[in-house]
Amino acid sequence: MIRSRIILLAAFLLLISSCDILRQIGEMQALSKCEFRIHSLTDIYLAGINVSKIQDISDVRPMDIMLLTSALLNNQLPLSFDLNLEVKNPNEQVASLNRLEWMLFIDDMQMLEGAISERFVTQAGETAMLPVRIGLNLAEILQGEQADKIIDFGLGLAEGSGKTTRVMVKLKPSVMVGQRSVMYPGWIEVRNEFTAQ
Repeated sequence: MIRSRIILLAAFLLLISSCDILRQIGEMQALSKCEFRIHSLTDIYLAGINVSKIQDISDVRPMDIMLLTSALLNNQLPLSFDLNLEVKNPNEQVASLNRLEWMLFIDDMQMLEGAISERFVTQAGETAMLPVRIGLNLAEILQGEQADKIIDFGLGLAEGSGKTTRVMVKLKPSVMVGQRSVMYPGWIEVRNEFTAQ
């Protein structure tokens, strides 16, 4: 009696495990048909200055110029922002990922790479936002460039600058299938241009 219950329990657990793996495979297939788009860049800070709120060059205060100058003299010009990815799932099934490796390019220059190790889900027929927090030291990345070019580069992301900034991310999602992480073959390239009006 006990033995038959153990066999039934083992068969039940195997069935649940198989169903779970099939679901994960389905979510991976659905992810391969999702559309990725850079929706926006938000919370843009350059050396601690919220450049998202700069509408015109007259909005740059003398204190901001002092902060930028001090940051440059110390070879520290931190730029941080949220890159908001829009993930559209046209499928009739949930799409998910467990990890997302990314590479960031601004004006065709590779800036940074990183990864998000959190599960992300887009429901069937819906669009969800996936924020990627970016932080880098512009002075280090653009070493050798003139100071005004570096500042101009960072402020080019601000509203009111009138400049167009080309942003591209390369994405490589991974999905857990059973106990294994299965990576998307190749990189997904997502491009956008932002003109700060």
